[in-house]
Amino acid sequence: MFDSDRLHFREITEGDRKSLEDLFSDPAVMRFADGTKTKIETGEWMEQAYQDYRSFGVGFWVAEKRKNGEFVGQCGFRPQKIKGQIHMGFGYLLARSLWGKGYGKEAAYACKNFAFDQLAIDGLTSIIHPKNVPSIKIAKSLGMEKQASICKHRQWMDVYRLENPACRKVT
Repeated sequence: MFDSDRLHFREITEGDRKSLEDLFSDPAVMRFADGTKTKIETGEWMEQAYQDYRSFGVGFWVAEKRKNGEFVGQCGFRPQKIKGQIHMGFGYLLARSLWGKGYGKEAAYACKNFAFDQLAIDGLTSIIHPKNVPSIKIAKSLGMEKQASICKHRQWMDVYRLENPACRKVT
């Protein structure tokens, strides 16, 4: 699909199931999401990713190290409804053992560039827990701005948005 300096991004395959199960079952990784996932829930998440690829041509991709193929996490897009409007949702999760090494920021920048430069997506929206300081820092470094707060997963979350500067508004 596409690469950054240290990462390769590709569609999820059945061979990624164990890595995704490990990622989604880690309470630290999932603490700002909707909780950990069981093996069955991970399978359902994977099926949704396959459906997103077929329906929208985008989805969440595996991020792996270019030098050796080691699983780093997942990053990508999924259309989502926020306050009655469809937005291109943008997010990522990284294996805890790789936190603090710059992979989150690198993955976020690579996905944003791919979305804007290759897919011509008009904007990206991220829903971030207000206590998830590392993700907020990355969102702000991308140029995302807080737009609203919503209740999701039975908790208040902040909505960050970044418009594609190449897309002009029609007035």
